[in-house]
Amino acid sequence: MFQTVHYTIDSPKIPAEFNGCRIVHLSDLHGALYGPDNRLLLKQIDQARPHFIAMTGDMADDSGMAVSGLLSLCRRLVKRYPVYYITGNHEQTLSRDVLSALLSDLKKMGIKVLENSWTTISRKGAFLKLYGLVTPMVYYKDPLGEYVKGIHFSAEDTKKALGTIDRSCYTVLLSHNPLYYPSYREWGADLTLSGHIHGGIIRIPGLGGLLSPDLSLFPKYDGGLFEEDGKHLVVSRGLGNNFLVRIFNPPELVIIALRHS
Repeated sequence: MFQTVHYTIDSPKIPAEFNGCRIVHLSDLHGALYGPDNRLLLKQIDQARPHFIAMTGDMADDSGMAVSGLLSLCRRLVKRYPVYYITGNHEQTLSRDVLSALLSDLKKMGIKVLENSWTTISRKGAFLKLYGLVTPMVYYKDPLGEYVKGIHFSAEDTKKALGTIDRSCYTVLLSHNPLYYPSYREWGADLTLSGHIHGGIIRIPGLGGLLSPDLSLFPKYDGGLFEEDGKHLVVSRGLGNNFLVRIFNPPELVIIALRHS
């Protein structure tokens, strides 16, 4: 079973009209099921009463019924809440036809798929901007994939993908891989939501997560809330798993409350 974790993000840039706005952050489901048709997961989401849902990648992969399970979950969620979605590395490694069909189905049911694009979220006459970044596979440190050793995803690369950020309003960035968070922060994102690291797979008390998916030791942004230069990063430890066994590291549902300060 998963645990539910709560974070509060304080910022004077958050419009007063968004004070108390709740975001459910879902990441790295990897085909996991919590009860028939994910009823237990849906129940906890409903109890959180979110204003919108952000999915930050690896919600589906090539295992079993992962794609159909995700679509079933999304059909239920989108009837209740606005849902925003970006792909992670595992969606990108699906066959071209499967990925194209998945994204098409999500869009048809009303989910906003952000592919290096942005959208506006309005509330009581105020607004914030939500950006969605798709990180090319060459930037994932996977020695068995397309990774190019020594490559770095910079703030300028973020700008090339998403354009110049709108600094006049509060901005939220969805980006699956938190490895390049300093670049996202430098680009200007006020709040970044990520996943990918799975909490470090094995958590060692006092030291944090042991492994990232690329088998790097003690990844800095393994899971939780980070604040740097007045900006915030929330890394979900994920709802599923795709390698090794999670130890002292339960799957988690993340709930974020925004607060004007």
